[in-house]
Amino acid sequence: MVVLLRSIGALLCLTAVTGTLDYEDNDPGGLCNVCLCSEDLVSVDCSRLGLTDIPPGGSSKVQKLNASNNEITSFPRNLNRFPNLGTLDLSGNQLSTLPADALFNLTNLDLLNLSRNAFEVWLNLNPNEVLLLATSLRVLDLSNNRFTSLGNLENQELFVSNSLEILILEKCAIATIHGRSPLLGLSNLKVLRLSHNPLRRIHSLMSSTLRLLDVSNCQLSYIHHDSLVSLPSLITLQMSHNFRLILATTSETLLSDSLRYLDISYCNVMQPSLEGFPNLRKAYISHNMVRYLTSMEFVNNTKLEYLDLSYNSISSIKRDTFRGLLKLKYLDLSWNEIPALPEDALLETPELSQINLSRNYFTKVGHLKSLSVTVLDMSQCEISMIGKDSLEGMQSLIDINLSRNLLSHIPDSISSNTLQKLNLNYNRISAVNNYTFFMLPRLTSLSVTGNRFTTIWHKAYFQSNPYLDNLDLDDNMWRCDCSYNNMYDFFEYVTLEPNKKEESYKLICNSPSELFGKTWFDACYMTWVPGQQTMNADGVVWFLFSVIVGLTLVFLVVSAVKRSMKRRLEAIQAERERQVEEARDRLRQMRIRAEQEAQCNAPDPRDLVPPPSYIEALSMPKLNTSCYSLNEAGSGKSKKRRGRRKTKSSGDLLEETERNGDVRDDFEMVENTDDRRRRRRRRSAKYGSHEIAELEQSPGARRRRMSEYEAGADSITVEVEAEMERPLRPRNRRNSIDDDEPRESDF
Repeated sequence: MVVLLRSIGALLCLTAVTGTLDYEDNDPGGLCNVCLCSEDLVSVDCSRLGLTDIPPGGSSKVQKLNASNNEITSFPRNLNRFPNLGTLDLSGNQLSTLPADALFNLTNLDLLNLSRNAFEVWLNLNPNEVLLLATSLRVLDLSNNRFTSLGNLENQELFVSNSLEILILEKCAIATIHGRSPLLGLSNLKVLRLSHNPLRRIHSLMSSTLRLLDVSNCQLSYIHHDSLVSLPSLITLQMSHNFRLILATTSETLLSDSLRYLDISYCNVMQPSLEGFPNLRKAYISHNMVRYLTSMEFVNNTKLEYLDLSYNSISSIKRDTFRGLLKLKYLDLSWNEIPALPEDALLETPELSQINLSRNYFTKVGHLKSLSVTVLDMSQCEISMIGKDSLEGMQSLIDINLSRNLLSHIPDSISSNTLQKLNLNYNRISAVNNYTFFMLPRLTSLSVTGNRFTTIWHKAYFQSNPYLDNLDLDDNMWRCDCSYNNMYDFFEYVTLEPNKKEESYKLICNSPSELFGKTWFDACYMTWVPGQQTMNADGVVWFLFSVIVGLTLVFLVVSAVKRSMKRRLEAIQAERERQVEEARDRLRQMRIRAEQEAQCNAPDPRDLVPPPSYIEALSMPKLNTSCYSLNEAGSGKSKKRRGRRKTKSSGDLLEETERNGDVRDDFEMVENTDDRRRRRRRRSAKYGSHEIAELEQSPGARRRRMSEYEAGADSITVEVEAEMERPLRPRNRRNSIDDDEPRESDF
């Protein structure tokens, strides 16, 4: 059956090759118009777009396609156009079935993510056929689906794949795993992750290739002693956070010859029970309920290198508890209830280099023996005493941490030829002397932060410590006596180069009260450098003088700048006023010119009076004398005539004559022979009244004089001479100057 399916798949691949090659990159931009593509078209991101299917288009270069968090309900049918696809992410959709040919032509597919979908039944995935077409598939993620069981599956429900290495079934609803069939079709499976499931049982799970089994954060309460026998290649077993898990008793010890890494932390384990794992390298048994360690507890774990028993309730350790741990390098017993450690307990571990005993109930540092321990942590215990020869048995000790204990005294001549780092922070130590560190010739770092030292040390305390290069002295209650010569010597020893051991700003005075909070240097500067005191007073004087001179110069500069700015502003203001005045003059001249033009162009008020009507002219009185044009009488200057000459009626002339007295004008007609134009001359005569002079000053006369001034040579000039002696014509009517034709007034 399997051979037949493979042949059919190969045939389908051959028939689709031509179509795929023809497609190639004919429409590379269709998919990228909807999704986000990389520049080289290798990666396409279609996530969170509300898609129901993969958009058409794309490129055969696509190697990574992300279509997660959409609304796809059916597996996309057009993925065969991506023959080079290596990663396909369809997580967060609504898939419930998987067609048998879903992965057709995806021979390069390496990872398929189908997590957070709606799969419930194994048969809906067509497990016997769907993975055969993806010959390179290594990772299949089916986490966060609704599978309920993985036990004793039928043949048609088994995944069949020769390439799959990692199967992820986390956060499903799987309650049991049992029988030999679930992993039978996965001939190359190496990792099976089943964490965060309501899993209660693991029994007879069979796989010859499985190397990692993760059943952490489940509900396991018991594991049968032969549950791991059918997993001959199992290396890592993760069973942490199974709060009900209790390992098998001694008579039914869990067995696995291949297991190397075991994690059973955060469980309910009361005994380590590791004797069934002879090849175990690392064991995490922290946060359990282990109360004691028996003799020969780890005798079968000769290859164990890392053992974590922290956060338990261990209160008793036998001197041969660690016998057989020949390869152990790290031992963590912190956060337990151990009151004392047997003197020879560590001699059974010849390669142990680090041991953590912090947060226990030790009251003293006993005489421990070890040939290999280099780092010892006994911080945050209740240690109040250090034995004089406590460190002599630790022949390789380099670093010891005794911080946050109840130590108030360090014994004289504490001895260790190898110790380099001594941490005594946050204890109650108040004094040291010349012999305290005398027997620590290799000491390079000493920390006494947060203790109760008040008296300044002597640099002679460290004459036997030539390699000391770090000394932490901050957060102590130092009493600063600046007159004490040793204080200055010790300050130089600690803070000056080239052997600087501490920062000067960390050395703070706590008393006397006037120096509280000051650094040693600030508090004692005037005392330590007396020659600088006089110089300092002179310096203050010179400083004040310099300040005064500087302020004076600044004042002068500011004043000069202000004056310069003031002059500049005044010049700008004067220029503005000049411009304003010029503008005003121009406006004034324009106004005067406009007034003059208005006066010149203003019409004669008499011209505004309409001429009398015919009836009014008949009723006007007759003139006794003849006056051809009284309106033109004046100074005798030539006037420019524009348009038709205006005359007054005889009645008007008569009235005017009666007002002005006897006036006689002598008119003479003169004809110019050159331009054949008529001119009228008016000769001056004696006037009988001054009214004619007044007429010459009227607006109309002024306008005519100005027009005369602007007139050219071709203007018509009429000269009028008034002759008072010339008798008036006897008839009282108006006659034409040009001819004797009868006028309208003759009638």
